[in-house]
Amino acid sequence: MTKEFKSFPFRIHEVTADGEFQGYASTFENVDLGNDAVAFGAFRKTLLESGGGKVPILDHHDPTRQIGWNLEAREDAQGLAVRGRLDLNVQAARERHSLMKMASRVGARTGLSIGFQTVRAESDRKRPKVRLLKEVKLIEYSVVVFPMNPNASVAQVKMHNELIHGMQTIIQSIAHY
Repeated sequence: MTKEFKSFPFRIHEVTADGEFQGYASTFENVDLGNDAVAFGAFRKTLLESGGGKVPILDHHDPTRQIGWNLEAREDAQGLAVRGRLDLNVQAARERHSLMKMASRVGARTGLSIGFQTVRAESDRKRPKVRLLKEVKLIEYSVVVFPMNPNASVAQVKMHNELIHGMQTIIQSIAHY
């Protein structure tokens, strides 16, 4: 089987200071720019086999640039909901983290893209030119600039308010010296 990629933009509302975020790595039923649609339930087996979606997070699908781990994944009515954490000890992860926070501040979107193998697919009955992905094996997902599927989005990238306030207090104290 060949590895394929599907990308989705995600909106970041908050990013944690430790690099944690939540969102959708894939959405169901919408047709992406590659003429594919993911069917509800397509991730069920791979989530069981991977311990709830414990897959690496890469920078632009580059296996030499792992930037974190997915902590949790589940299917809901919208798609594949994920909760991941960037490893802020890794330079590329710090860069992605910074860009995620900036996207949140300016109201922009950042992309997520899944790396997967197609296990079972068929032609969509209602849309014959669309490949309906019925079962996929999730290998990884990546933070990308240009996503393929415009309907997936990050729901939260949390920033701890207490930490921010504490840092502001320290900075103000230093500024007075």
